Amino acid sequence: MGVLKRKEERTETITLRVPASVKTEIDRLRERTSEAGFDLNGTICESIIRLTRQVRDEMDALEGKIGGKDGSRRTNGLVHSDRTLPGGVTDGQGGA
Repeated sequence: MGVLKRKEERTETITLRVPASVKTEIDRLRERTSEAGFDLNGTICESIIRLTRQVRDEMDALEGKIGGKDGSRRTNGLVHSDRTLPGGVTDGQGGA
């Protein structure tokens, strides 16, 4: 096992509108998870990554996209693969 660690991908902020009750619940959960030593943001981020891949895969299937021999997919000129990020999350953005 190597000692080198890959750099984590740079993150960016998105704006997502949710019902006010959901925002309130997220705020409460953020406090509770933080006090318990957990990272709610990381958990939500991993869920969004999985959801994004699922939506992309469903759209590719609807549009008749066929995967390449190497397991990659080409969408809008971009090649997507199932690269694994730290923490075992795949980003679907290609490269290694």
